[in-house]
Amino acid sequence: MSVALVAHEPPKQITPNDTQISKQHKAAILLSVLIKADATPNLDDIATEALKSIVDIMASFGEVNRRTVDLVILEFLSELQDFGLSMRGDLEDTLASLKGHVSDQAIEKIRKAYVRSPSVDVWVRVASADAEQLQNCLDDEHLQVAATVLSKIPSTLAAQVLGGMEAVRARETMLAIINSRTISAEIIELIGQSISESMFNEDAPSVFTKTPVERAGDIMNFAQSDIRDRLMEDFGETHPDTAEKIRKVMFTFADIPDRVQPRDVSAITRTVDQETLLRAMKTAPTEAEFLLSGLSTRIADQLREELAELEPVKKKDAEAAMNELIIGIRKLEASGEITLITEDEPE
Repeated sequence: MSVALVAHEPPKQITPNDTQISKQHKAAILLSVLIKADATPNLDDIATEALKSIVDIMASFGEVNRRTVDLVILEFLSELQDFGLSMRGDLEDTLASLKGHVSDQAIEKIRKAYVRSPSVDVWVRVASADAEQLQNCLDDEHLQVAATVLSKIPSTLAAQVLGGMEAVRARETMLAIINSRTISAEIIELIGQSISESMFNEDAPSVFTKTPVERAGDIMNFAQSDIRDRLMEDFGETHPDTAEKIRKVMFTFADIPDRVQPRDVSAITRTVDQETLLRAMKTAPTEAEFLLSGLSTRIADQLREELAELEPVKKKDAEAAMNELIIGIRKLEASGEITLITEDEPE
């Protein structure tokens, strides 16, 4: 990602080795990249003097080499994450925070530059693969390796990978997740490096924060309903105790009426945009009525009207919308803003 800026005579070559780049120079480089990508941010809130200083620097630039631009972008992303702007602390959340300020093309370039940087955690790289690429890689791996990878990556991606596997392989992988023992950080690092090298020919760690059954439940939450039902049926016949353990930690869209407190409905529906909420409710009348009954009469009536006018929603689109709402509910639960009803506690 190189950028050529208008130069005075003679043009200078700015590199990280021969020039100490100031924060203002870095800001000028970032602004130049955004302008070149047709993604100029809103500059109205920048103080006039600060903006003038950046413009002066841009006017004095010669050429900025590609390596310098990439390093500045990577540092910018790293600082965003350190600053706490990402709710889940991962790359996608950081990039999502740039939506509306940076073009989709620029975000994609930043993503690729970030993921391929040697300083990036190996599991960020693994999670950047698409589901089919990851599934093809795991099909040839030992079950415990596949189980470790699915436990380390986001549950939504793990569910997609699981959905692409043969039925028997998917069941065995889930069992490997549930029955896995504590794995050392060193072994997890080696597994991540191996998978990353297999997919990207590149190279790094972390430990699980959830129990094996909780990890399995998270993955099942986001699996397609027919795949989830098939796996749970298989578990029920072959490993009934395991099936019961998974059911206790799972939370799917169908669980909303039984496990969500009516007082929390308003907060939950605000975790997604209205279009997503409508798609999620369109094919689930029972869950939809529960959610609508927890909203004010005016808002509920408005949503009912829009639901009636909404065209039929494809199953995969409805499930994707449901999963977004489930993610929102889980975030609220993790932050302590809501408490889900458990089997053992009265409503």
